Amino acid sequence: MSERGEARVFVGLGANVGDRAAQLRTAIRVLAAEPEVRAAAVSPVYETKAHTLEGSESQPPYLNAVAELRTTLEPDLLLALFRRIERSAGRERRERWAPRTLDLDLLLYDNRVIRSEALAVPHPRLAERRFVLQPLVDLAPDLVVPVLHTSVRHLLEACPDDGPIRRTAHRLDPSLADTQPLLPDALRYVAVEGVIGAGKTSLARLLAERMGARLVLEEFEENPFLPDFYRDAVRWAFHTQLAFLASRFRQQKELGAGDLFHHATVADYTFDKDRIFAHITLGGDELQLYETLFGLMETATPQPDLVVYLQSSVDRLMQNIARRGRDYEKNMDRGYISEVADAYDRYFKHYVRGPLLIIDGTTIDFVNNPDDFDRLVRQIAAMAGRPGTVHFNPAAEAQLDLL
Repeated sequence: MSERGEARVFVGLGANVGDRAAQLRTAIRVLAAEPEVRAAAVSPVYETKAHTLEGSESQPPYLNAVAELRTTLEPDLLLALFRRIERSAGRERRERWAPRTLDLDLLLYDNRVIRSEALAVPHPRLAERRFVLQPLVDLAPDLVVPVLHTSVRHLLEACPDDGPIRRTAHRLDPSLADTQPLLPDALRYVAVEGVIGAGKTSLARLLAERMGARLVLEEFEENPFLPDFYRDAVRWAFHTQLAFLASRFRQQKELGAGDLFHHATVADYTFDKDRIFAHITLGGDELQLYETLFGLMETATPQPDLVVYLQSSVDRLMQNIARRGRDYEKNMDRGYISEVADAYDRYFKHYVRGPLLIIDGTTIDFVNNPDDFDRLVRQIAAMAGRPGTVHFNPAAEAQLDLL
């Protein structure tokens, strides 16, 4: 106990369903608002693969973090508070390994050892989970765990969990809990664009989670003709393009209906994208028919308030495509990617339908470098109400920051 009669407590936070980062931020905010709880510190946020039972279906990856609290609540009352917060986030406790909107685990409560039907402290699997130990080490590397009599730093070094863990750009600092940046009112709909492998889906996902926006992802994997197209583009181009056109139009119509639970929307594609690919893959009567259909649909789709174009070199695009390892992309032709990249550059060179932010994606790593992502967020917010095209190089901005 501290001089103020407060216990030093560590709680693990996790979520793999819905707006993961928003749920973790809300949990921190609710905890910090409790009269008998103080949020002293929060670790960086990590993304990890979900642990599932053998033979069960795979799950989305988790965002995980650890918070250090000071509290005068006894362990049972603190646990009851955790359960109330979980329920308010939609958590239903059914199966042990089920997906979770929010998970709050009491890891350590001072130096106390508790073994009861409802609670076990220290957490019995603490030493087996890298997604707990890594953020715990970030907060208190020399903290000695009761019962194990070993520091968390040494537990991490000996941890048998060798699953991948990636530090993200999300921040859960309790001092920022009520001041997380939102998209300005002038940016209710932001679309991220780029060639295959540019990282547009990763950026769209990060933006939506950071800014509390609805995320709309292109349903490319639902196109039944896509694998056939990559095997024989000439034969299957028209089928593939019409399937994409129908899917994208349906999504855009739903997007235009709005969402009561989010103030803004971030998408990982624009409707115009369909036309860019059509002019690469189609010709003659097929292209003419496509243009007729596209023209009828285009007027009924919402226009983004901002388009963010991730520009990248062909070499980097090919590396990223190979790294993600999708079966139908394994034999992706470099010439085709180069042709698509040229088409995108030509299209956005003459883009006049609204504000456009062109990002040099070869000099940044917004997925793994929080500073790069923060600069990007600030630049996107600064585009509110700003017409025309802006070219942005985060690496150059970083150099200016140091001057």
